[in-house]
Amino acid sequence: MKIIEVRDFSFRYANGSRESLSHVSLDVEEGTFNVLCGKSGCGKSTLLRQLKSDLAPFGSSSGKICYYGRDLKEVGHRQQSQEIGYVLQNPENQIVTDKVWHELAFGLESLGYDTPTIRLRVAEMASYFGIHQWFYKNVSELCRRAEAAFKPGGDHGYAPETSDSG
Repeated sequence: MKIIEVRDFSFRYANGSRESLSHVSLDVEEGTFNVLCGKSGCGKSTLLRQLKSDLAPFGSSSGKICYYGRDLKEVGHRQQSQEIGYVLQNPENQIVTDKVWHELAFGLESLGYDTPTIRLRVAEMASYFGIHQWFYKNVSELCRRAEAAFKPGGDHGYAPETSDSG
């Protein structure tokens, strides 16, 4: 099943003199691992940001992006927040709390989950990613490699269907 469908998508930044993306088409199938690669400045991050409406840059676009067959514009903020993860190129720029356990809980708290559910999901994440030994550490104590491994766990706390790294 297709998770993401991009059809003939073009994008121009608001003050851009040319299109940053021109007639891009791609499919992302459920259960697959996909790599988006290219030269610096070719539009990789611009495209990935389009896959999460809150992160889409300001400008003009044409074409279509669908999430599980629905136009992404019709997918609500809450559903996108729950199901579509996005990890920046520098994961430390996404750290918002002081303790590892709280960073893992942050997304769930933001979505209004109750405390027992948050505790269960955070424990599951810590176990799944093998980071239970870091649970009570300050995020600032983690090395860069650990931060990169840790942050996707924070995004997966609410079980997103996709996780993009821009």
